[in-house]
Amino acid sequence: MIASNNFGSTQEQFKLKDNTSFITLLLFASVAYGLFSQYLWVSVIGGISLAVIISQLWKPYIPPVLLYLFGYHWIQIFGSVIYADYLGKPLDVLYDSKEAEVLVAATLGQLTLMASFLSRVFKPAFSPGLDTLKAAAEKLDTKKIITAYIVTTLIFPTLIAITYSNSSLNQLVQSFAVLRKVLLMMLIFTFFLKKTGYRNMIILIVVLEFVLSFVSYFSSFKEVIFFVVLTYLTVNPYFDNKLILRLIPIGIFLVFFMVFWSSVKGGYRAFLNQGSMKQEVRVSTGDAFDYLGEKATEFDTDSFKTGGEVLLHRMQYMQQYSTVYARVPDIIEHSNGENLSSTISFLFLPRFLNPNKSRLDPSTKTSYYTGRQYKNAEQGTSISMGYFCDLYIDFGILLMIIPLMIITFLIGKAANYIVNNKQYNLIFVYSLFIGIFLSMGTFESDIIFYLGSVRNYIVFMILGKIFIFAWLNKYVTSNR
Repeated sequence: MIASNNFGSTQEQFKLKDNTSFITLLLFASVAYGLFSQYLWVSVIGGISLAVIISQLWKPYIPPVLLYLFGYHWIQIFGSVIYADYLGKPLDVLYDSKEAEVLVAATLGQLTLMASFLSRVFKPAFSPGLDTLKAAAEKLDTKKIITAYIVTTLIFPTLIAITYSNSSLNQLVQSFAVLRKVLLMMLIFTFFLKKTGYRNMIILIVVLEFVLSFVSYFSSFKEVIFFVVLTYLTVNPYFDNKLILRLIPIGIFLVFFMVFWSSVKGGYRAFLNQGSMKQEVRVSTGDAFDYLGEKATEFDTDSFKTGGEVLLHRMQYMQQYSTVYARVPDIIEHSNGENLSSTISFLFLPRFLNPNKSRLDPSTKTSYYTGRQYKNAEQGTSISMGYFCDLYIDFGILLMIIPLMIITFLIGKAANYIVNNKQYNLIFVYSLFIGIFLSMGTFESDIIFYLGSVRNYIVFMILGKIFIFAWLNKYVTSNR
């Protein structure tokens, strides 16, 4: 999962940022896809949008986690076109909507504006290079990082379980649990940037994180992959031909793996909770791996086709939004800010001041606006419309850009606050940057969850700066 550095020669390297040939290739690919798609002009807009996102948010030797955040949004939006083409059905038929391609194009346009605006708000105060990162890594004590990682691995699952009945306290504990991810990424950075006698130990930790994640209900193995990729791209922001040739088979393997996982995920979760309809694990680790091993031996061409369709369906998240777009305001009027105001009230009015405060239940809201019945929180299900859709319901397709820009501004300022902090080791700062933004909501997130994660991590940063960060930074820094 972890490879050695390969920075290549200067002549062979090419930059994603400010690289005309790369952008041209991307635009050509979007036109080529559009010629075979049902939606040529939407495909071209999608290519332009992705080109802008990459060119604006790629900053050499700065963790590309904001690029990941907006790139994931892009996949969930444009993925609807790929999904419709795969099934050979128009978007309107697929989503029981109207002018769905207009909505997809408009949403891509909004995302492009947000990325452009973010690039002007997010301003790192320095221009680091590889030598800067290596110097920061040399100041770290790898053994102490491993020790801190093991301690947090033991402590936080227990704290999360203990506070489960208190949702507010549990959310705060889960926000602090990001420290475990921070320490893991510091180890990965260390692997890439310095010679250490703990390289095999770091590989073992990463492999165990990946493998054991399958035993959890949410199977967070994708998060481990993102940790490795984001840290690697931070220390190696330039690509050469040899590296690209190495990445091709890795990419093919990951596609096959994700198709396999998509084909078994539903049944695997049902096996884990033994039909309890709860997000829990009721089987042993051995039984869980035996189940996956059995499914792997049964995986065939038909399973691949089924898994591919499921994967494409999960990649996109325009289904609920498109259905709502056909009903609001024709059937249900715009709420004129009520969703946003109720969200702010929910997030900042404590339950002891509002005993009648409702539980977070996106499914009920989704059922109302889509006209379809979904299982709710009491039935162990959470189906959201996505925060873009929430804002559309409030303000309409044009005015919703205002709150979207405000959210973008807050993201940029938060990113500046973290990255430009000179009090701590740069590797610690970068790991904190990745850990927080990788844990934030995505396009599919309900607005309460999305803004709630922003609130929780602001609290985490404030309390962390007062009580934890300085001490932890000092502890993991070498005394030499």
